Amino acid sequence: MASELARVANDGLAEICRKYPHVFPSFVAALPLNDVEGGIKEMDRAIGSLGARGVQLFTNVAGKPLSASEFRPIFRRMAEYDLPVFIHPMRGPNFPDYAAEKASEDEVWFSFGWPYETTACMARLIYSGLFDELPQAKIISHHMGGMIPYFPAKIKLGFRQIFYGTVERNPVAEERRLKKPPLDYFKMLYADTALGGEDAPTRCGHAFFGTSHCLFATDAPFDPERGRALIADTLKGVQALGLAEKEMNLIFAGNAQRLLKL
Repeated sequence: MASELARVANDGLAEICRKYPHVFPSFVAALPLNDVEGGIKEMDRAIGSLGARGVQLFTNVAGKPLSASEFRPIFRRMAEYDLPVFIHPMRGPNFPDYAAEKASEDEVWFSFGWPYETTACMARLIYSGLFDELPQAKIISHHMGGMIPYFPAKIKLGFRQIFYGTVERNPVAEERRLKKPPLDYFKMLYADTALGGEDAPTRCGHAFFGTSHCLFATDAPFDPERGRALIADTLKGVQALGLAEKEMNLIFAGNAQRLLKL
């Protein structure tokens, strides 16, 4: 069932791109991740026959982390294509805020759970050795990397490192046999600007990831004005960075064109 739904979705997206190429030059494919072998077949079809320029995954698959070994073939094949993997948070109110409860309240799962979910997924992928195995992998973390840009000090200085390591020695990174300091891997991620146009978070995210790793995105159409507010506000937020025209063009189009091979 999941494979068939993914196929229908990708066929529909490809058709939209054929009809309106000036608006939708390409698309990223959906995959059935409850069947990894089927997911790879659909990836090959979507990229090879339909013209998809990447795939979108979610931060967990029915509660399983993307860093689980069963999903690694997806990343390997995408690295062979040299195309990006877009990763979007997936967390609902069924994730409680506290262990004593059964559901999240007051939309905490959305307002704060999604940024955490993105961050946890990226960290688990990094500590699983993804970038040591596949240094050419291109991972795009939605919503400017979640919490990552705001906590580089915590990434750099881990909890166990405080008590059992040194400034240069991270025990957890050593256990995972990472070849570089953890923060270096987080800098290898790409991030989009879907932050609702807020100036300060956009500046912070850009400062962490750098112009070459930031891509314009807005979260449209998910606002009460069917996306118009998000697009306008995000444009203002990126323009408020005050970058040179060349750098601005990279964020608005150039980086995506390079990554998606458009």
